[in-house]
Amino acid sequence: MPNTRFYSLDVETANSNPGSICQVGIGMFEEGKLEESWKSYVDPEDYFSHFNTRVHGIGPHHITGAPKFYQIYPFLKKTFEHNIVVHHMPFDRVAFHKAYDKYKLKPFPVHWLDSAKVARKTWSQFSQRGYGLSNLAAYLEIRFKHHDALEDSITAGKIVIEACRHSGKTLREWL
Repeated sequence: MPNTRFYSLDVETANSNPGSICQVGIGMFEEGKLEESWKSYVDPEDYFSHFNTRVHGIGPHHITGAPKFYQIYPFLKKTFEHNIVVHHMPFDRVAFHKAYDKYKLKPFPVHWLDSAKVARKTWSQFSQRGYGLSNLAAYLEIRFKHHDALEDSITAGKIVIEACRHSGKTLREWL
């Protein structure tokens, strides 16, 4: 994957509303290697459901003093605009759009690439089922702490890198 830079993204939410982003994790990959990472709690300005807190362990006390989504939007725009952004399943992309709507922010152009779709087309045993992040990570021997936005983000990026190696396709071809 020479001369190829892409970002990976994952979010956690406070409740079932995808716009209630409470954590964002970003990886920056270059030439097939993780070069930079960034993670932040986000004040969702919303309630925390017991279910979501039980899944990811994030509660109201974690977001005290954390920025609101509109406050990190300029950084996200500068980072992602016109770049490839890997995510796993549609949820993260949908969450961003719901947060844009919530704060009346203008979406910016991004080349979204779903690592689940890439995996489903790369490995036939995952074409119909079993393409969840933790299952793919186990298959590819990627160790991570599930439901931490940064760790999930990096894992999605690593899945795409492995799919490119296995298939011989480039990121641009996957797009």
